[in-house]
Amino acid sequence: MKAKDIGERGFISSVRNLVRIMNGAKLGHDEDASDIPLNGQHMIVNIDTFVRKTDWLPGMTPAQVGRKAAVMTFSDLLVKGVQPTASMLSMCMPSDYDTKDAEEIVRGFTQYGLKHGVNFLGGDLGMADDIILTGVGLGIASPEEIITRGGAQEGDIIAVAGSFGYTTLAYQMLLNELEVEGELRQRALEAAYRPELNFELISGLRKKNAITSAMDSSDGLGITLNTMAAHSSRSFMIEDLPLDLEVWKFARMNMMRELYVVMNGGEEFIPVFTIPAAKLDAAIEFSTKIGVELTSIGYVEKGKPSVMYETSEGYLEISAEGYDNFKEWQ
Repeated sequence: MKAKDIGERGFISSVRNLVRIMNGAKLGHDEDASDIPLNGQHMIVNIDTFVRKTDWLPGMTPAQVGRKAAVMTFSDLLVKGVQPTASMLSMCMPSDYDTKDAEEIVRGFTQYGLKHGVNFLGGDLGMADDIILTGVGLGIASPEEIITRGGAQEGDIIAVAGSFGYTTLAYQMLLNELEVEGELRQRALEAAYRPELNFELISGLRKKNAITSAMDSSDGLGITLNTMAAHSSRSFMIEDLPLDLEVWKFARMNMMRELYVVMNGGEEFIPVFTIPAAKLDAAIEFSTKIGVELTSIGYVEKGKPSVMYETSEGYLEISAEGYDNFKEWQ
């Protein structure tokens, strides 16, 4: 069987029996980060890869590419409630690649980390037929501080920290020649070229006991919600789509389904998390204080793991579809 036949998540599932979780670790299989118990504290490690052929969008500068690789590397640590403290980078490139551009890639990676207090420790250099960047992020936390994908409880509020759809528009613009004009075009390109992370949100909510589970939306909101529901053994009910009015209007005018724009985009790195209902006001107050827009989109119920969208015509099941490294856009 070929990798393209089973896809990224299918292959990960096929090698699950080869994964050995260390005794005392809090993060299990399919968490996009791992933790290593060390004398009461845990080292949390994440690794992520950027490949020019599939990830380098038209118009991206080398520095933006390095920055994007850093965002990919740190995002999965931050949604665990863990502050990245150090990073490393492996860079493979063709022998005839311009060294000035290569330096810009490294600069983009290291400067984004240093801006947020993450030290760059070095890495590895190799030759390949393409540009391949693999970032490693490291952080330290107590096991009680680590947020998993599977802690959602009945009655929790499902929330996101941002609006979806901009990267969907950007990818359609850059890869499929969709025409988008004015400020909407600029916002879409900014979302794709320069995704931003908040280094305070999830850890701050955890300190206030206002979060039970979290995951980033880099593979698409539909996949994210389904993964969290499966890990939590709960049913997720979605009432509202986190879509800005201007994106909604554009989607309607261009015969694009709003559900697709929101759920199947990916590469947005927006935190998705669950909040105990009694802590919602505290969570909103904290997020507002640090300049983050927190949006409630639904709630958690008991039941078979699933994601359902409540519409005026009834319930619609949200499938786990989005970006797949082997199948690309599903």
